[in-house]
Amino acid sequence: MIPNSLKALLVPLALTLVSVCSDAARATTQTIYPFTGNYRTTINIIPIKDNVSQTFEVGVSDDAPYDLLRYEGLTYSVTDAEGNTTFNNNPETFGLEGYPMGYLVLEGGANKLFGTSDASVSLDLENLTGTGSGFIYISGGEGIFENATGTLLFSEEDIVNPGPPITLNGLALVTGSIEVAQKVPEPTTTTVLVGMGALGVVSLLRRYRLQVTG
Repeated sequence: MIPNSLKALLVPLALTLVSVCSDAARATTQTIYPFTGNYRTTINIIPIKDNVSQTFEVGVSDDAPYDLLRYEGLTYSVTDAEGNTTFNNNPETFGLEGYPMGYLVLEGGANKLFGTSDASVSLDLENLTGTGSGFIYISGGEGIFENATGTLLFSEEDIVNPGPPITLNGLALVTGSIEVAQKVPEPTTTTVLVGMGALGVVSLLRRYRLQVTG
């Protein structure tokens, strides 16, 4: 039978080893994926009421990384008298009720990114041109982008087809970085600590046996 004094040493040692292993399982790291891609875009602006519209956008790229060669999105916009247009994925931002929430998807092969966007475009209806910029807020993904987060910036130059509906055909540059949280084991540290703990247990038991037989 192991005496209580030895148990008093073994119990906290065991708890320490359990804690070390648990901390190793919970350890995470961030993988950073830089992003730069050029997209040919088509934006259809469909009036809903007054100066508020529903907007559908599609982009195609030849050089976007990670096979994210296509994106599509649904958003909403409001245009003032001077042609300044503000976009947002939430229809309630512009007082619309009963409309679906907007979205943005970048995809290609097994990889996908999900997110939302904020943007603004200045339309020159006299010269039929437009200039825009904004942010893409990444909130998840698939493939290598599972659990992805991040913010991408984009800038865009458009040619305006007054329609109806108004169509913008342009080129967009998307840049930024994407972060993906990944669990990582710490085998080296954990193995050393567990080994040290095991040696400590063996030493204590050996000392106990020597005391008993001596």
